[in-house]
Amino acid sequence: MNDNGKKPLEEKKMTFMEHTVELLQRLKIIFISVFGLGLFVGFFPIDITKFFTSFFGFLPSSVEYKPLVSLIFDRMKKDLLPKEASLIAGSFIDTAYVYLLISILIGVVLSSPIIAYELYKFFNPALYPHERKLAAKIVLSFVGLFFMGGFLCYKAILPITFKILMWFIESAGALPLININDFIQMILVLIIGVGLLYTSPIYIVLLVQKGVMSSEYLTKNRKFIYGAFIIIAAIVTPDPTIVSDTILFIPFVVLYEATVLICKHIEKKRFKKNEV
Repeated sequence: MNDNGKKPLEEKKMTFMEHTVELLQRLKIIFISVFGLGLFVGFFPIDITKFFTSFFGFLPSSVEYKPLVSLIFDRMKKDLLPKEASLIAGSFIDTAYVYLLISILIGVVLSSPIIAYELYKFFNPALYPHERKLAAKIVLSFVGLFFMGGFLCYKAILPITFKILMWFIESAGALPLININDFIQMILVLIIGVGLLYTSPIYIVLLVQKGVMSSEYLTKNRKFIYGAFIIIAAIVTPDPTIVSDTILFIPFVVLYEATVLICKHIEKKRFKKNEV
């Protein structure tokens, strides 16, 4: 019964096949959005006027066609590649592979609102109102923490990591020639790895909310959790020193202590609810 004393209309139950068809339709929309935006980034020219005038023969053939993805890659080189280093292509398709990889990832980022909407519409009928609110908070928290970790990685961890690795190359008397594949893969793996690492407080809060874990446990075992974080950070980052691990560890401590406070608040609310 609702607040007006009327029984709400029952939602139409769907068969397994209907759920499967709906899921495939929504995945189709997600794929088209990611693929379309990825193609746009990967092939759309930076200067469309020069592109068309050159294409129709109005400008000399020396005018180069440069897609948007090349602008993004140039920015990454400027921000992260040490001045002493040079990028090399190990094969003819290395640059094309890098451009394709960046285009797909940018396509995923740009189409993330569409992805979130389609997944929400698929799972929404199966959730209760309070579960929908919780799901929205989880998604927003996940995105926020992931981007925070990724931003920290791009601005602090990656520049320091490349400088330290460059020192090892120069101290060994080797030429600082970096394969373009290795360069981009290190960037993407570190950003994704660090981003996911910083989403760990979400799982802790969920475990406390489900009663699997308590804030008291988190407080008593914080040194073990900190130790585990440092070990995982050392595995994720290629920096052989502790510099990157220390930079990652300090914000995590703040996040963890904030998570403990949130968990204590959840337990207080649960206790008051049980009293009533």
